[in-house]
Amino acid sequence: MKKIFGFMAAMALMIMPAATLTSCSSDDDNETEVTLSKFTIDQTAATLTPGETLNVTAQFFPEDVKDKTVTWTSSDEAVATVSNGVITAVKPGSATITATPSAMPSLAKTLTVSVTNKAINASGEVSGTWEAYTTVTVTGQLKVPAGKSLTIEEGVEVIFNSADATGAGIEFTVDGNIYCQGTTVAPILFSIPANERKFSNVTDCKNLWGGFMLNNTAANAEALFDNCIIEYAGSAMIETSPSVTSGIYTAGEDYGVQITTGPQFKGSLVVTNCTIRNGYADGIYMQGGDAIIANNTFSGNGATGGEAVNVKAGTSTLVAYNVMYSPNTNGLKLSSSGQDDAAGRGQAKCVAYNNTIVNAGWRRDGSKGGCIYVEKNILVNVFNNLMVNCKYRAQAPKWGTPGVKDGCDDKSVIDYNCYAASAIVSTLQQDIDDQTTVPYLNYVSNKNYADAVDAHSVIAKAANDLGVKFANYALDTNKLDNANYDSSWDFTATALPDGATDGASLTSIVKTSLSVGGKTYSAPSPQKFFGAKK
Repeated sequence: MKKIFGFMAAMALMIMPAATLTSCSSDDDNETEVTLSKFTIDQTAATLTPGETLNVTAQFFPEDVKDKTVTWTSSDEAVATVSNGVITAVKPGSATITATPSAMPSLAKTLTVSVTNKAINASGEVSGTWEAYTTVTVTGQLKVPAGKSLTIEEGVEVIFNSADATGAGIEFTVDGNIYCQGTTVAPILFSIPANERKFSNVTDCKNLWGGFMLNNTAANAEALFDNCIIEYAGSAMIETSPSVTSGIYTAGEDYGVQITTGPQFKGSLVVTNCTIRNGYADGIYMQGGDAIIANNTFSGNGATGGEAVNVKAGTSTLVAYNVMYSPNTNGLKLSSSGQDDAAGRGQAKCVAYNNTIVNAGWRRDGSKGGCIYVEKNILVNVFNNLMVNCKYRAQAPKWGTPGVKDGCDDKSVIDYNCYAASAIVSTLQQDIDDQTTVPYLNYVSNKNYADAVDAHSVIAKAANDLGVKFANYALDTNKLDNANYDSSWDFTATALPDGATDGASLTSIVKTSLSVGGKTYSAPSPQKFFGAKK
């Protein structure tokens, strides 16, 4: 028995090491993890245009590392996005793309992406779409042909050479439809080369383009300018200018307006959320069609004459909640000049309310303008507007006399406005000679005031007596003839007198909503305060 037990014990001692060796012989359990020692991407910098893509490849060393997961991120997805190494440019700007390997995050690599505008040249007939964030260099006269449409998307910059081969300023003629659809963060720019953007070129009429000429004669014609910057138009009209050859302007007498509707324009124009500035002539010149002009900023319009908005016969125009700074002559020139009922150019009608007009009229030599000017049989309702440091009150040389050559329609209302003035005075020799240096004194001294105008309006009788204040504007120090607009100014009124009207019954003489591009644009309703912002 003892021998058997001893034999079995010996056998067990011989078997145990073998069993132990067998249980530890699995290759999977004994495999050594490969450590990532180096991580790279095949790009360190790239320049793209909006919509363009770039595929970035990641590399791992050693190549047999097991975990090849990469997390891709963008520092600014509004500029460029990234997914699985594919970068897509969105809009101009700069973004940093980061590739982080999960196996060793400390080895992350970055790529700088610069997104720039696309670039195209344009001349002659144009239609279709100018895609977002494209720079369009205009080298000759432009025209949207009849029956065609052009859509311009956000962030587009349209840069005009100063003249065509004949020496005529380049105009943008629209015989079809145009839809300019910018955004608050990416407005559309219509301008001249950057090195020419100086106000001395406006006063000298140098290197300017010819502006928009809307000529579509169809009843359903459409033009939209939403979130646009339109500047430095006003080239002199010569014999070869398109608007002269078409009979709208006169060579040697007229200058390009930022936006003009021609006498035969029958459609709808909407201008909203735009900046219209630094033009030799008017900001907007209405000779035909229906318009809503709302929530815009006009500045520095007119060199030797010119208004922010100029209305003529054959039009129905609503003008509301605009800031009009330093127009050469008037913020609003309202007239039925050119009325010819037999020819289809009927009485002009205009409603203007809750606009803020600042420093109007001081840059013009003479007494014709300086705020709002109403004449020649137009039917208007003008109320709740705030005029500050303007040269004169609203003027109406004749009132209630029937006939195209006489005064405004006696059914008109020019009332419930506010005329404020600070202690600032004009230092211009022309005003010293005319004894018209003090705004609030000028409000009661002009021969063109009609008795029916401003019966209920609030009119300053001394400096700062109405207590009008803005969020950020130096009423007492900004010179009256300064045409340069400071983007930091804020014309939100922080103090206003009472006296405005609700205006509920005063908008019906014009169209208060227009359909353009499949969308209905409705004018903002009048508010019972003076000016554009409160």
